[in-house]
Amino acid sequence: MSNRLKLFRERMAAFEGAANPSEAIKSGYYVHAPGKLLVDNISNRIALRPSSSHLLLGGIGSGKTTQLLVACQQINEIEDIHAIYLDVSFYPDVSKITSGVLTTMAGLQLAELLKDSEDENIQKYIREIRELAYGYEENIFINLPFKTVKHKGIITDISELYGINIRLLEIFNNLVKATSEIYGNIVFLIDGLDRLYDSKTFIQLVSTDVKSISSAGTGIVVVGPLTIIYGDYRDTVSEQLDYFCYQPFFDVENDSESYSFFENIIKARTSENFIEESAIQSLIYFSGGVLRDFINLIQTSIEETYLSGEDEVREKQLVKAVESFSSNQLRGVSDAELNILKQIIKQEIFIPRTEEDLRLLVRRLILEYRDPKIRYAVHPAIKPLLT
Repeated sequence: MSNRLKLFRERMAAFEGAANPSEAIKSGYYVHAPGKLLVDNISNRIALRPSSSHLLLGGIGSGKTTQLLVACQQINEIEDIHAIYLDVSFYPDVSKITSGVLTTMAGLQLAELLKDSEDENIQKYIREIRELAYGYEENIFINLPFKTVKHKGIITDISELYGINIRLLEIFNNLVKATSEIYGNIVFLIDGLDRLYDSKTFIQLVSTDVKSISSAGTGIVVVGPLTIIYGDYRDTVSEQLDYFCYQPFFDVENDSESYSFFENIIKARTSENFIEESAIQSLIYFSGGVLRDFINLIQTSIEETYLSGEDEVREKQLVKAVESFSSNQLRGVSDAELNILKQIIKQEIFIPRTEEDLRLLVRRLILEYRDPKIRYAVHPAIKPLLT
């Protein structure tokens, strides 16, 4: 293997880790963002109130997962609290998630912690939660020959029923009690529900699963869809949870600390001079302060550099990366949505009201910033195509 190929593989691997927050943290690539972060607020509030409930909102790619993972680490440093990170995006189809699924997933996590218990009752609860989760077969001896009945699993079989199985609640509460006796206060950090576009589905989960998990005496932090903050359901959700947190994008154009934060991400993962200074500046600008887009642009730029035969990422490779990214972002955008984007560029005014407005926010074509001031802007990477 040539030294050049080895170098580029190492650089790509570094940013693959950054694209996966858990791998980035394990590899020592985590860079603490500026200011008083959600990770600190959430950790401190849970330290004070271990059974409190929290809603975390923010655009996809704003860094919520990283915040949750670091919060999980910080909470687990508290002697009498045990935090469990749970990513529901592994569910077959998040858009079809129904009541009972979150409670079952949380119960399976507790069952894993208790799997070595010698208590017969605990082993019984573990068997039951697994049967409820994945389904099971039962032989019924009414008349010979016996009849085999198949029971559907809460996780493996999609259900349209509203509400939670009473037996599931009993098993979950018993698992919480048994786990708490060993590990202390239990806190669940539930990630992945920001991929739900339908606010009604999320409201249903808050009213059933989040409520049942919290009622068992555990703390809970749940990531929700961005649409909640702009819809009619914000007050409904806020009434059922103790705290509301919001993670905006980083305003790299107007906040020097945010700009330095993005610079430090590159420095933590690449050797000096691998990316020329002007390319770094452009990468940060065209990312729009969106961590996920920042990583994607860097990876594509590295690929373009390797294919070009050069050894340093320059402005011309970045231009190709931005063109590819912006084309993908604009794919499927309607004429009405294009007009909204052009109007924002021209007037610099945006008040999210319509379905089109919300779609543009969710897809990160329009970005919301709150620090140093609240403002909306069209994603910098797609501006050249629109103008």
